[in-house]
Amino acid sequence: MAAGDIDIPTTTHVGLSKMSSEGQKPQPALGQPVRVGGLAAMRALAHPTRVRMVNLLRSEPLSASELARRLKIRFGSAQFHLQSLRRAGIAQKAAERHKRGGTEVLFEVPRNLWIDLGPDAPSDMRQAMNLAYVVELLRRLNADAAEPDPEDAEHDVFTTREIELPSEAVPAAAAALHEFEDRLDKLALEVPTEDSIPFAVSVLFFRVPR
Repeated sequence: MAAGDIDIPTTTHVGLSKMSSEGQKPQPALGQPVRVGGLAAMRALAHPTRVRMVNLLRSEPLSASELARRLKIRFGSAQFHLQSLRRAGIAQKAAERHKRGGTEVLFEVPRNLWIDLGPDAPSDMRQAMNLAYVVELLRRLNADAAEPDPEDAEHDVFTTREIELPSEAVPAAAAALHEFEDRLDKLALEVPTEDSIPFAVSVLFFRVPR
């Protein structure tokens, strides 16, 4: 997840593909990513349960009851968190499934969705959002460490670096990261396959206080 300086457009990548259903507006092609942002998106991502919910919904459409079961939370809590994601434009209605006793609504996060997180929020909100993301990221990293796959380990990349940039070079550095995002969009599959491998991608570029 990226948290940006005031002059740097920042993004968080939560999906790399598309999914549409009959009766719904078709999702844009991978070359036309969906973008949302603003305070509503920041509020929505300021809770680790909702961050994990985003990860689940980007993999497949799920109902509120299915989310509650997978997240091991109450149905009412799942509905509450899902509504927060919907208000932010992150989660969308994907389809309806007829079941005995009624109709169940399925929701999804578009797999080509980028969430732009700007600095236009109080510091406590940004801190809560950062903490929520780190908590969920740590859970996923620990799960990967507990069950390592030797065939996939060679592809894992975790690197960090602090650099000094002249002020006039900051826009070019941000543009380079956006080019990287575009390359990932082109490499990503439109939908998962039996042989495809899910990867998490985080892009961080932020001003470090001295």
